[in-house]
Amino acid sequence: MTQRPHIRIQEVILHLELGDEQLLRELREEGLFTLDEVDRAGADEFRLATLMVRELGVNPAGVQVALHLRRRLLALEARATAMMKIMKDEHDLNDTDEVDSSDT
Repeated sequence: MTQRPHIRIQEVILHLELGDEQLLRELREEGLFTLDEVDRAGADEFRLATLMVRELGVNPAGVQVALHLRRRLLALEARATAMMKIMKDEHDLNDTDEVDSSDT
């Protein structure tokens, strides 16, 4: 299994032009972004957290709730996609079986 690349949270802060780490401290008080490195998904979540605070005025506790709900939604979407693939594969298999039966 390949390890996903990680980036230092300070580099994400620089990229987002936050200026200081006050927002990071506030988010960490809510239990978010506690590690010094994040993967691509973590960097994206930090970007979203920053947007929620800066553009929408969401407080860190609200960010925590919103990110939790987003993760759940993404997981449900992945499960639904997997189920649809299984159903499609079964449907395709049944269609193949019907064609094979009509040949005999």
